[in-house]
Amino acid sequence: MLEKWRKPAFAAFLVAWFVYFSWDGLRVHFAPDDMMNIDSFYWTPGPWRLVYSQFLIWRGYYRPMGGLFYVPILAGWGLNPVPYHVTLSLVLLANVCLVYCFARRLGCGELAAGLAALVACYHAGIANLYYNTAFVYDALCGFFYLGALVYYIRIRARGRLLRPGETLVFTALLVCALNSKEMALTLPAVLLAYEWVYHPPIRHAKMELADWLRGPGRTSMIAGALTLVDLYGKMYGHDQLTGPGYTPVFSWDRLLDFQTTFLRDVLFLHAGFSGVVAFWLVVTYLAWRPAARPVLRFCWLFLLLTPLPIEFLPGKSQACLYIPMLGATVFASVVFVDWAWALASGLTAERLFRRFSRGALLTGILLVALFYWGRENLHNKRTNVTPVMTALGRQTWEVIEQFRALHPQVRPGSHVVFMRDPFQEWDMLFIADLWFRDRSVTVRLQRLTPLAPEQIARSDYLYDYSDGKLLRVK
Repeated sequence: MLEKWRKPAFAAFLVAWFVYFSWDGLRVHFAPDDMMNIDSFYWTPGPWRLVYSQFLIWRGYYRPMGGLFYVPILAGWGLNPVPYHVTLSLVLLANVCLVYCFARRLGCGELAAGLAALVACYHAGIANLYYNTAFVYDALCGFFYLGALVYYIRIRARGRLLRPGETLVFTALLVCALNSKEMALTLPAVLLAYEWVYHPPIRHAKMELADWLRGPGRTSMIAGALTLVDLYGKMYGHDQLTGPGYTPVFSWDRLLDFQTTFLRDVLFLHAGFSGVVAFWLVVTYLAWRPAARPVLRFCWLFLLLTPLPIEFLPGKSQACLYIPMLGATVFASVVFVDWAWALASGLTAERLFRRFSRGALLTGILLVALFYWGRENLHNKRTNVTPVMTALGRQTWEVIEQFRALHPQVRPGSHVVFMRDPFQEWDMLFIADLWFRDRSVTVRLQRLTPLAPEQIARSDYLYDYSDGKLLRVK
């Protein structure tokens, strides 16, 4: 009877853990980037581009999968941030399930897989993933990235290759991951890592390259070809990712900065050069010692490969580390469970603990670890996360509230001018576009695109923003 309810009870516990740590994210306002993302990349270009951009990966449209998150919610709920946060939370909860399946497919026991899923429920080091909807791209990429890996590994673990229909399903998941964020560019390399660790060629057997390409390497090569096409679009396509934040700096300082950021955000370790070296020495020893299990070796390669799209870019932290964090989570969970079992076995020989079974001692160790992990997350959240959550998008929300209070309506085809607005960039135009939701309406900001007095006089509607109030002038 207890066995029957064990998994549902643990699933309920994971949901409760997730809700406890992240429920207040539902009260957070829009991030400033949300308005730009929704308006510029998805709503203004129109629904047809949103559809075909999912398939024309060589055209380089900006993360088109994000449009399938934003646009339907905009159509149903407008500029109410709650449905966006609810949907983001559901994606992240689905990812928790995928992390568990991923760990199990890699050969982890239920306990290690369950701990990995628990860590994925909420991690304060990447907390902006849970409350900032502008990072939905990372959540979606994680969903399709893990989905593709779980699907592939499930089939390969049966000792066979993917059939044509299964290859089509896998490539669809890959394209969805690529359309979510650039982190998916590493998926073909991760497939090769899996094949090398879990399905190595038989010793002393000779396999021609052509045979390998027709066999175990076939799916990896297809994935690699699609990834190269997608990379071409990202570099030279419609929405090129070539700005300052997307220009790699191949230097030792940049690499060290990323590694220290990773240790700080993912492991809560504030380390310098020596700390980074010590970390990699330890995980390398644990992964490649003679008795190491394949899951540790694969996770070591996963940790090495998955950060590559952002490792030499400036300022990548927190939610950007989501996919590498998942590999670190599985690695740490396996090692922790092994050590916990060893400690429990050792304690049974001690007089103080002799009356307890090894299982009881293991349970006690896990409960202590769970308490400290929860306390560390709660402390980090209260200290570092909550103040940022409270302040996020405050000005954007105040302007949206002014639109809601004034409830401006304009005729189709009209010209609308905002004489003043409280922003530094184009945010007022984005908000106005998404409020009116009429592509025939032209919105101008006098601050950024000045009009002559006679042009202003010919405009159909004039609005001003003064002392925190949106006012209709004409």
